[in-house]
Amino acid sequence: MPNRTLSIFVDESGRFQHPDTVSRFYILTLVLHDQSFDISPLADRLDRDLCSLGVVGQYFHAGPLIRQEKGFALMTWELRGKIFARMMAFARKADFRYRCLSVDKRFVSSMRQIGEELESQLKSFAAEHVEGFKAFDEVKVYYDSGQADITNMLHRVFDNMTGVAVSFAQKVRPERYKLFQIADMICTLRLVALKIETGTGMSRSERIFFGGPRQFQRDYLKKIKSKEI
Repeated sequence: MPNRTLSIFVDESGRFQHPDTVSRFYILTLVLHDQSFDISPLADRLDRDLCSLGVVGQYFHAGPLIRQEKGFALMTWELRGKIFARMMAFARKADFRYRCLSVDKRFVSSMRQIGEELESQLKSFAAEHVEGFKAFDEVKVYYDSGQADITNMLHRVFDNMTGVAVSFAQKVRPERYKLFQIADMICTLRLVALKIETGTGMSRSERIFFGGPRQFQRDYLKKIKSKEI
């Protein structure tokens, strides 16, 4: 029998700092994929679909796409909407599950507390699923080392799971992994959902892109929510 590998792609939204007047929420998303389920045909189809839109060599990054920044600055609203729709279609069909961890900085008083709260949630998640992890020959964690605090936290939690063979991918580049880009997209969807739930309100660019709260929940959040664990 071939070895079974579970991939865990990790991405974050927000800034790991306190106080923070710019970013109220810190979100950590984990996307889990059993590699015995091949998603490469879906990934190839996504690339073809994006190519048909004239998008070549531009990897998906939800925040800049919504705000029309960086590599998306010259794209029309219509084209950016089509790119997001293609990514949503891929996410609905691909076999993966996800979990979002989040901290509302209004209820913590320091950077240390942000880390402690996130780590507590991550430990609970790991304990909840440790028996499932043991069914795999390897659990491989993909993180781009964007924030040292998160890198260290991931090692502290996953390296200490008894009976689970954990490894960490090296030199992770988001553009190489569609499921890493899915983690990025889910972070953004969760951020918008938290803004709605807490009455913070969607930003102007989010309203233009997604419509109002009801349309966002119906056309975007609901379609991905079934994959949450």
